[in-house]
This record gives sequence, C-alpha cells and structure tokens, in this order.
Amino acid sequence: MKRVLFSLLALALFTPTLHAEDFAEARSSNYRVHSQLGLEHAEATAARLEAYLRYFNSYFHLDVEELANPMGVRIYADREGYQNFLEPITQDVRGEFVYLHYNNPLRSILVGHYSDTESYERTLAHQSFVQYLRSFIPNPPPWLREGFAVYFERLSYDADNDHAIYTENLDWLDELRSILDEGQDPQPIPLGAILAMDTEAARANIEVFYPQAWGMVAYFLGTSDRAVNRLMWDTISALEPDADLEDNIRRVRQQAFRWYDTELLVEGFISHVDSMRSYRDLVEDGMRAYSSGDLGRAERYFVEASNIDDTAYLPYYYLGLINFDNASFELSEYYYNAALAAGADEALVSYALGVNAFADSRYATAREKLERAIELGGDTYRAQASDLMGRIRE
Repeated sequence: MKRVLFSLLALALFTPTLHAEDFAEARSSNYRVHSQLGLEHAEATAARLEAYLRYFNSYFHLDVEELANPMGVRIYADREGYQNFLEPITQDVRGEFVYLHYNNPLRSILVGHYSDTESYERTLAHQSFVQYLRSFIPNPPPWLREGFAVYFERLSYDADNDHAIYTENLDWLDELRSILDEGQDPQPIPLGAILAMDTEAARANIEVFYPQAWGMVAYFLGTSDRAVNRLMWDTISALEPDADLEDNIRRVRQQAFRWYDTELLVEGFISHVDSMRSYRDLVEDGMRAYSSGDLGRAERYFVEASNIDDTAYLPYYYLGLINFDNASFELSEYYYNAALAAGADEALVSYALGVNAFADSRYATAREKLERAIELGGDTYRAQASDLMGRIRE
C-alpha cells in the first residue's frame, strides 16, 4: 500500500476550532500533543516523537534549541473526527496522519487519527519527519524531504529504553528497479530535473518521483563511496532556514552537486540499487540455496528476509526446516511456531512439528501434532503421519 505521498501545504486561512475538553494534553521539550485517546496516549506519543526527533537529528544536526515553540500534534480517536477537521482545508484525505504547514509556526500542526495498524506507525514516522524538517527548514527540496520521510517510515519506538529503532524500508525497491530498467515505462527522472523539482512538479510525476527520491537518499547514505556520502552532508549544510524553495534548490546544486560528475553519480546509483536486496529477493535466494543444500547461506538469506518483514511466515518456516536438517530441534520448533503465529497453514506446521518432535524422540508431542495435521489436512498428510505414528507404536 502506498504511503501518504506528500505533506499538505494548507492554503486556507481558516483552521477549525477544536474543543479542548475533548483532548488530553501532554507537553514535552519539543512537542505539544493533544489526543482524544486520553492523557496516557498523549504522553506516550510525545515520548515517541521526542525519540524520533533525536534519531532524525543524528542525521541533520539541527539546533533544536532554536525551536521557538513546541511542535503541535493533534490525534483524533477515529477517522470521522480527522476528516471533519480537514474538510475545510482539503478533500484529499489519505492515511492516518498529515502535516499542515503554515508560514506562522504556531498554526502548523501534525494531525491524525488513531488506528491499531502498521500504517498508523508508518505514517506517523513519515509525517513527523516532515514536521521536524520543515519546523527548522521550511522550504527544503522535495526530493530530500520526501526521500528521507520514506527512508524513516519503518522507525519504531522502544518505550522501555526510550529510543527509536531503525529498520530499513525497502517497500519501493522493486518499483525503482522497474523504473531503472532500460526500455521500460515509466522512465526515470533525470538527475538535474529531480534536484530542481518543486512540489507541484513532483506531484505531477509522483509514480516515479517517490521511489526515485527514496532511492537517492538510500544511495547517498548507504554507498561505500565516501565522496557520494559527502554529497548528502553537503546538501544538508547548504540548506538555509530563511531561504525560499527556489533558493534552497539553487544552493544545494551549487554547493553540493556541481562538484560531482553527473554520469558517474547516475552509474553509481543504478549499481547500488541493483545490489540492494528486497524481501522477495532474499526469499527467492534462500529457497535456491536451500534446494541446493547450502543451508548456511539459506539461513542467512531467510534471517535477513525476516528482518525486513517480521510479519511474513515463509522465512520462519524455512528457518524451521534448516534447523531440523541441522538437528537443532528446539530451534526448529521455535521457528515453526513463529511461522504459525505469522499465519502459516496450521496443518502444514502441525505436520512439521510432529516430524521434528519424532526426530527429537518426543513421541507424545509427535503423536499429538501428527494427529492434528491429519485432522486439519486430511489425506494431504494422512499417509506420512500415519507411517510415523506406526513407528512410534513399534
């Protein structure tokens, strides 16, 4: 599912009135959070956003002390309240959060509605980065703003240790590869054009702009070429809080990109993207390695795949198979159960757990799981499961 693609620049002069009694308020060093879900939620959100800000600032090194007022956040209990709030401003309401930016910082606000979904977590991370950056640099180039916002989308929060945890976001990798594939449509945006794009031009090219902007940030930060890494830091250093968008675009091009050979930069970008591994790449590589008997390499691929998507069952199931083949029966059982919890077919996992328990001489457990596999899967597992249970009786 596509994320919210752009923060909205609210042009209306009217902001709907909010009834204070409907919202609990929590204040932190840099945030003022109002939540219809209560004080505990407001406080937890403020703590999360402070941790995100610290993580964002580990890249940008902006002077947080210069922030004159806490950043405003408003969270509705449901989508209806969120839509009612935005109705006078925009009819284009997507995702759980949107950042509304005004020339007056006191009116700028991150507004959203709660949902117990992964999308809520991702759009909060995405839009909170946009709020962070524009609170200090009101007019950054769109490729930088949105590229970083997607780059940070999979941030999570460790409440026990009060810090943000970064997970690489590869959602756009396959789409970007398709764009970079010669002879395929749509074609990539030339480097000079994407560096010069304003918000309207980016919106007009949104299907290409978004994956390419993310890919540029991922390349500048992730490559081992230090000269390319330097481009990102020079870009950030070139930004001026008081500059308009056109001026900041000009400053970035003159102070960072004018010193680097464009052709070499594009070649390096394409090579870097090609070297990146998506969830699908890793699963396919892992299956090939497993089929060829290279269990060590297969295990590495499936562990990496589970790190990218910890909600998918296939890597866990294969890790169960690999550990069974290595006679690590306890670990095999752990991964099979993880696969089951992630949505794998219960009959399949029950059969695998039964075979694993049989090999580990835990015969009572083996019988229980094999009987469950027959109950759920019928003839699919009947012959093999019955044969193993017959051997238990012997």
